[in-house]
Amino acid sequence: MGLVSGYYGRWVDSIIMRLVDVMLAFPGILLALALVSILGPSLPNLMIAVGISSVPTYARLVRGSVLAAKENVYVDAARVVGCSDPLIMRRHVLPNVVAPIIVVATLGIAAAILWAAALS
Repeated sequence: MGLVSGYYGRWVDSIIMRLVDVMLAFPGILLALALVSILGPSLPNLMIAVGISSVPTYARLVRGSVLAAKENVYVDAARVVGCSDPLIMRRHVLPNVVAPIIVVATLGIAAAILWAAALS
């Protein structure tokens, strides 16, 4: 979501980020609790609920990183050569966005464990 939003911008960015804002309006633990109650009490459903409720954080992080990465010269060069947008996103932008995601995901694992303990 964040990759597409940050790369295309304009109305695509606006729609996706409003959806993310709606998800951020609810506390994550309450959203996870609602999802677990809808999906049923099991470990896979718990992991799905925790994952879905943490999506907005990662979407905003990826969007910000993509906004910075798409301004680089190599993205313009790939566009001039004739690469399609999905190819540019996959080959040139995504590898430069992975580093911040790994850092935040490392910290997010601890939060996910705490959420899973709170919901079980």
